[in-house]
Amino acid sequence: MKTEFRNRVFLPIVLPLAILGCMALFIGAVAAILLFNTHEGALAIAAVAAAGILLTVSLATSQERLDTPRRAVVAFAAVVPFALGGAYAAGLLGDIADEDRNINAEPLLVVPDDAPIIAAENSLDFCIPTDAGCEDADLWEVTPSEQGETLVFVFDNRESGVQHNVVITELEGDVDDPAPTGEEFVSSTLVSGPVLDPYVDDELRWEDLPEQWFFYCEIHPNMNGVGTVVAEG
Repeated sequence: MKTEFRNRVFLPIVLPLAILGCMALFIGAVAAILLFNTHEGALAIAAVAAAGILLTVSLATSQERLDTPRRAVVAFAAVVPFALGGAYAAGLLGDIADEDRNINAEPLLVVPDDAPIIAAENSLDFCIPTDAGCEDADLWEVTPSEQGETLVFVFDNRESGVQHNVVITELEGDVDDPAPTGEEFVSSTLVSGPVLDPYVDDELRWEDLPEQWFFYCEIHPNMNGVGTVVAEG
């Protein structure tokens, strides 16, 4: 019965699941060590671990059979970087300021609280959110965020199940008869509502745009208008 259980249950089912569980625990532990470490600490752990892997491979390929001292070297090379990294991350080898940990690294997408907002409630016009609702707008006066200089805005697609986006190009004509030209400055992602879709361009600032520019929806070009950047107040 024991042999039958081993052949039918333990070897094909229990053992692979146990191996997968151990792999998941190891990966999770390494990820936690790197996340709660500093950037420099994570690089040092990775470098030492890579050196340990190279040492292990070198020993394994140069010997037909590893004797006890060499096994100890392999175990040492595998365990030490993560043991030291875990102790450092846990504060046992020195304090790490919370803001210096990788887990608190600044995200790639940073949207200020006072970022300009433009919205769409239908497929006819853009609108500007107000306390009373959303006012149709073919003129978009943008007040840049005080929290940064890059071009950033939030598009509020309020039309359920319908795709919209915001494209900003050069303006041809004037405010009364606007039209886009070929040069495009900004094209946000097409999104189906309802959704708040932030747009951030780290390489472009509002002041890099012309004095007046054209904006429209890629799917509904009849949704368009002229934008300008204005100072607060």
